[in-house]
Amino acid sequence: METDPTIPVNQSRFGQKWKVFLVTILLFGGIILLDRIVFSKLYFLFPNETEWDSSPWYNFLYRTKELQSTQDKHRTIIAGSSVALYSVLPDELNRENNPQTKYSFFSHVAMAPTDLDYYKEDLLDSHPDLVVYIHNFADLQWEYQELINGKLIFNEKIWVTQFGDRYPAKTIYPGDYLMDHWKELPRKTLSKLITKTLFYVSRFRVFFWDPIEVYIDNHFRSGRKYHLYQGEKPKEGIWSKGWTKESATLECSDKKENESIFLQKSKTKLRFRFFTHINSLEKPIHEMEKTFDRSGWNDLEWNSLIPASLDWRAVQIQIISELSSAKEVNLIRYGRDEFVGIRLSHFFCKKSTLENRSYSRGTYWDDTRLVTKTIPDFQADYFERMIRDAESRPELMRLHLVREAKKNVNKVPFEPWWEFNRILNISDYFYQHKIPFVLVLSPENPIEFDFYKSSQWRKDWISSLKSHLNARGQTLIDHTEAVSDVRYFFDPHHLTYEGASYYNHIFSKSLESQISKSNP
Repeated sequence: METDPTIPVNQSRFGQKWKVFLVTILLFGGIILLDRIVFSKLYFLFPNETEWDSSPWYNFLYRTKELQSTQDKHRTIIAGSSVALYSVLPDELNRENNPQTKYSFFSHVAMAPTDLDYYKEDLLDSHPDLVVYIHNFADLQWEYQELINGKLIFNEKIWVTQFGDRYPAKTIYPGDYLMDHWKELPRKTLSKLITKTLFYVSRFRVFFWDPIEVYIDNHFRSGRKYHLYQGEKPKEGIWSKGWTKESATLECSDKKENESIFLQKSKTKLRFRFFTHINSLEKPIHEMEKTFDRSGWNDLEWNSLIPASLDWRAVQIQIISELSSAKEVNLIRYGRDEFVGIRLSHFFCKKSTLENRSYSRGTYWDDTRLVTKTIPDFQADYFERMIRDAESRPELMRLHLVREAKKNVNKVPFEPWWEFNRILNISDYFYQHKIPFVLVLSPENPIEFDFYKSSQWRKDWISSLKSHLNARGQTLIDHTEAVSDVRYFFDPHHLTYEGASYYNHIFSKSLESQISKSNP
């Protein structure tokens, strides 16, 4: 096809380039629009069947959208890091008779004050009548504080770079972080945040398959792969990964034809006792023993263990051959070992419950076993789990840094810094928007609290926070010493389920006046 000789060559070329540019812009815009429709909207319509403490970034975004699309008569939102998640049990609080408020979490693991400062608009859009920020010394990002010549120096340069590589910045607020720190960020982090600002698929790829895989596991597989055990719980207790103790006595509310059990060793011999009711265990109506030749997952057919004519409701399964240990099956790595029995399938002897449990915490032997120890035994176990060789164990590195920071603050005066000031920004924001705001200093393990309990630094830190909040009609509640039994703590700052259950009443009682004021 010949070019029209009446059109100048330069004009023809310019017109063609212009068309290509416009088509490119339209395609790019269409991709961005499709990305926002699919990954920011439709993706979160998929059922969330993930369990407690799994897929934290997906669950946080899912919860945020859920709160923003619903309203309660009175809503108290509990914000904070994993310390908040492990301190209180909103499900228990919401089951109380005539509750004055509905408690909801706005929380994810490792939420720093900086993160919450970036989320404050999202939190406001979640319709809170009262915001409670559960805060802890460990939340203050001590890895960026360095003791130099008797002063704590905040390393802003390293902080900016490393925060840009954290999941919250990359997944939840890449655009805002980019706007604030683009001049200081290295090129690699800069390009990564630009991509994640433009495309939700880039942000969400780290967890995209999580809810889909859980849905497939729950609906189309045998229940042999799961995050937390959700079947009937034995009277003796059960580990969160489904491992029983030496024996497991439980009610079978849903008697399926087949169940699954996992055996650590081959040639494992089990004794089965069947009962008419879980509350009548004096005499079994049937009893038998069976040896399973192979290790791993095995089918369990009830009809091969008890005649179909016998009506039973409860069963006791006991290992009568060699037992395995918690360390052997990778339930624990340090501390005192314990014997374990068999592993039960996901919904063993129970109908599957597939509602959203992402912020609902259950009770398991992982925590309960700590409460059953004597205090000297707990302290010895705690040293093995949390303190011995902490400086060389990667999983304890951050706890070791926080522990050293508690020692260091005894030597220095209190001075405000970046993360501390973020809390003041959050306070000011909710004051300006007339939303009641309460800052709660969460309980700390007395073993670790002693490192800085009497320091002038701590007194001035709390005094500074209290002064700022009081001037705005807000409240600081210091619950650092509210839980005195060390056995209620799993580590320096996280309460066990039993510890959280104990603290629940203290927590809710301390908020009564604030809830009454904000709930006319």
